[in-house]
Amino acid sequence: MRTNLKIIFKLIALSAFLLATPFFGSIKDKLSKNEVLTSLVYHQRTLSEPQSIKDQLNVITKNSTVNIPNETDQEKEYKTTQDQDAPVVPEAPKISASDKKEKKRIYIYNTHQQEGYQGGKTVMDGAQVLAEKLQKAGIDVVVETNDFVAYGRSQGWDYNSSYAVSNKFINDAFANYGGFDLVIDLHRDSVPREACFTEINGKSYARVMTVIGGLSKNVSASTKIATTLTDIINQDVNGIMKAPMTREAYYNQQMSPNMILIEVGADQNTFEEVTNSLDVLAKAIEKMMG
Repeated sequence: MRTNLKIIFKLIALSAFLLATPFFGSIKDKLSKNEVLTSLVYHQRTLSEPQSIKDQLNVITKNSTVNIPNETDQEKEYKTTQDQDAPVVPEAPKISASDKKEKKRIYIYNTHQQEGYQGGKTVMDGAQVLAEKLQKAGIDVVVETNDFVAYGRSQGWDYNSSYAVSNKFINDAFANYGGFDLVIDLHRDSVPREACFTEINGKSYARVMTVIGGLSKNVSASTKIATTLTDIINQDVNGIMKAPMTREAYYNQQMSPNMILIEVGADQNTFEEVTNSLDVLAKAIEKMMG
């Protein structure tokens, strides 16, 4: 206990001695002159004028007034600073709006190539006529000309495998051309004359019908194409179109949402009647595809 009191007494005496001498003043003076220690001390600075965060960051806002030269001023400045001997770059040729517009592409094939009309013409002839009319309208058309019947025979397939044959060639066309805006499987019907013929304003037409594969996953898209074509043709030449028909089949329409089966006339139609209807059909397709 006496030892502790002695220690405390000595500490008090030492502190009194240091206070009575210039020791602490000297230490303070040394610290104030030391730049390293001074940099470690935080000094608060008071701004004479308020500044916003936007001003400090130089952010341009809607309310900021910034003099940005317009395009004409920039062009003038560019011309005056360029070397007079610099090469002149020719202007790019002007392209019309029709040239800029990308052409649509259609693929036409006939699953039943042997289907014929009066006089010996077939649906393959009808495909060529339709293609020519569409091409005149500025649409690229690919017509399938491979012999489906011969290919089916080479595979040991009969008539019931017709859609398996056309499936193969559709796949080939997709691979070769990278897809189409519209794919048409052109057929003809087999119905009596009164069901496949109409006369409008003194002109004879083969009746036309769109057919939708009800089992296809693209049934909604095919239905839209079918109804759109039907409506357009009815507006142009009312009486040619039959109502769209949906059947419990695929017709390869699961391969693309842009596919439709179209029956133009029947075996009782003349090819002139078919051609008259194909003319109306081509104009409707052009309108539909914009």
